[in-house]
Amino acid sequence: MTLPLTPDPTLDVSELRAIIDSSADCIKVLDLEARVLSMNAGGMETMEIADFSVCHNLLWPSFWEGEACVQVEQALDAARAGQTTTFEGPARTFAGTPKWWEVRVSPLRAPDGIVTRLLASSRDITARKRIEQQLIEAQHELRNHAQALEVRVEQRERALEAFVHFTTQVASSTDLNDIATAASDIIRDAVGGAISGFYLVKGELAYPVMFSSNTPPAVIAARRAGIALSAPLVADALARRGTSFLTGEDGRVQSVGYASALSITAYHQGDQPYALFATGCQRTEWTAQEQAIIESVGRGLGLALERAAQTQELTRQRDALTIRTHELIAANEELDAFTYSASHDLRTPIRHVMGFADLARAALVKNQPEKIGRNLDIIQQGAMRMNGLIDGMLMLSRAGRQDFRPQMVPLEPLIVQAQQDAQLEFPEQVIDVRFQGAVIVWGDATLIQQVLTNLISNAVKYSTGREVSEVTVHVGDTEAEWTITVRDNGVGFNPEYSGKLFGIFQRLHTQDVFPGIGVGLATVRRIALKHGGRVFADGAVDQGATFGVALPKPVV
Repeated sequence: MTLPLTPDPTLDVSELRAIIDSSADCIKVLDLEARVLSMNAGGMETMEIADFSVCHNLLWPSFWEGEACVQVEQALDAARAGQTTTFEGPARTFAGTPKWWEVRVSPLRAPDGIVTRLLASSRDITARKRIEQQLIEAQHELRNHAQALEVRVEQRERALEAFVHFTTQVASSTDLNDIATAASDIIRDAVGGAISGFYLVKGELAYPVMFSSNTPPAVIAARRAGIALSAPLVADALARRGTSFLTGEDGRVQSVGYASALSITAYHQGDQPYALFATGCQRTEWTAQEQAIIESVGRGLGLALERAAQTQELTRQRDALTIRTHELIAANEELDAFTYSASHDLRTPIRHVMGFADLARAALVKNQPEKIGRNLDIIQQGAMRMNGLIDGMLMLSRAGRQDFRPQMVPLEPLIVQAQQDAQLEFPEQVIDVRFQGAVIVWGDATLIQQVLTNLISNAVKYSTGREVSEVTVHVGDTEAEWTITVRDNGVGFNPEYSGKLFGIFQRLHTQDVFPGIGVGLATVRRIALKHGGRVFADGAVDQGATFGVALPKPVV
């Protein structure tokens, strides 16, 4: 079988022109100055050109703007140099429609290889660019969604850690600041960065104890003055004995201008308002989940506060029992000392009275007036000694029975009074008392006055051998107690006997050297024990002595 002859594959100019015109790509022939010399029919349709004459001999770069125009000039320069360049850029059609184009610029050469014209082909890629942009936007949205999920997961993890910490804190601490801080950490991490504060009620206001770490300084400054219990949201929470929420403009009005979403959780001790836990955020609404978290944290904080109050009450009872135990021990020791005194110290002057009364009677029989007078003087001294001992025991007894009315007591006026008392007792002695000013301690003012008067008088008495009695009163301040020490430049004492100095009728010197009955320091010890404190002494022979009392700070 004979096949038909294959037609000549060579296309004539009209066929080539028809092929080019049918292409949707905008194919343009430019001169070396980039003027448009020709454009295919398909390209005119894509460029929305009805009549080629409107663009004939126009400079092709004028079709472009901005960065795209720069790209066009660079591609033209490369084509004039014999190179082909491809780029993508935006440009409007002649009808003003914005489109994206994929552009290829190539040189056209004469038979001798010289570049005589330029060929620019532009393909409409607007649909592709739109899909790419949608893909980019979708990826961006997915990325944002993933980041939001990561943030929520991180927040939930922080909230869980905060709940664990809060539970641990509640179980291990009774400090209100620590417990409230743990609750605030949960709110901050679980409720989108919400701020919070814990307040204690005093009268008609609630004053801040702590603020969350993310609370703005302006809010802290505004809330230092306290929150009125009559504020609508607070009053509602107190009436509910629980948590009340407020949102929107009402929330902003009742806040200090920072938050729109507010909550107040109220706590009571018995029937009396005790504390408030306040939260707020700048969003206008609380979500149901956030309200559930705030209420849950509020209930947990309430249980922690109840436990802290119970623990503090038990601590107060224990401390009171400890004080009473110490007082009982001291009373027993003093009873032993009193028994010894009744059988020894009091009996000694009685024996003197009885003995020298017999001698005086004998001298009277023998008509020896000088002996009678001397014996009567000794009898009188013994009676005075016995009277002093009895007065001392009564003073010590009164110190133990006196009502205890503790308050914050400024020491400076008490020290001045004690110095005046010492000067009256030792009018011939020059006394120089040095002390700190504006120091305040917790205790019974009347009893502390007795302590200072006894200690300063004791310091002056044992430094009367000096030209000037130099007495220094120092107050130490630690986290648990105040220590009041009185140091002198007197005769001092052997430190081996420091343990006996605070006992009743205990003396290291004879009556003729330093008069006294040995009750002053015993009274100081009794008063210190009544405060739940302690006494101490330090000294050396001829190097002065230091006597001190430690007063515990009250449990807040």
